[in-house]
Amino acid sequence: MYAPGGSALPGGHRRRGQGGSALPKQPERSLASALPGALSITALCTALAEPAWLRIHGDTCTRQELGVADVLGYIDPKLLSEYCMNPQTVLLLRVIAAFCFLGIICSLSAFLLDVFGPKHPALKITRRYAFAHILTVLQCATVIGFCYWASELILAQQQQHKQHRGSQVYVTFAVSFYLVAGAGGASILATAANLLRHYPTEEEEQALELLSEMEENEPYSAEYEVMNQYQPPPAYTP
Repeated sequence: MYAPGGSALPGGHRRRGQGGSALPKQPERSLASALPGALSITALCTALAEPAWLRIHGDTCTRQELGVADVLGYIDPKLLSEYCMNPQTVLLLRVIAAFCFLGIICSLSAFLLDVFGPKHPALKITRRYAFAHILTVLQCATVIGFCYWASELILAQQQQHKQHRGSQVYVTFAVSFYLVAGAGGASILATAANLLRHYPTEEEEQALELLSEMEENEPYSAEYEVMNQYQPPPAYTP
């Protein structure tokens, strides 16, 4: 009779070959949400580096542009003496800078989760439901609200200290304001990319983990099975 080992290995090879790859793995990485997340980080960093947040049109303040760089660290006394801003405006701009830093941290965390796709349950839930991207959107919305508040305070101060009664004074938003708005929009796209993506159910994930364990415990590798597929059966044994 023939030894049964001659047909075991080719059969194992056929089991692998029918499925193509052993496991239909579902990667946790998401390029569709990582790209908008990278744009959000870039926009927020550029907004902090850019000195132009608010643009003043009037004849009281000699400065035409104001930003968070004017209130971080040393403050030029001319900004207060020329009624460009008051202590409340200084505080608001510092709060804006703080929320921008928080937005960068949240967006960077979301970007790393999208790129590496960790399997830890807490991190996986955080990435799938886009909690970090949602926090970034909230930070950007808060910055936009504080910018509007600061512009109203600066406008009121400029109107109270006009050099000429008929002078026209108004305050507009500069490039950093629109960069923050763009960062919020990019984070919204990243949030949608995560929430609209189809993920396997808990039962499917358990089945995939079981198949993975069975694959790791396989006694023969795929290369070994292919090599032994074409070997002739052992000699006849009486």
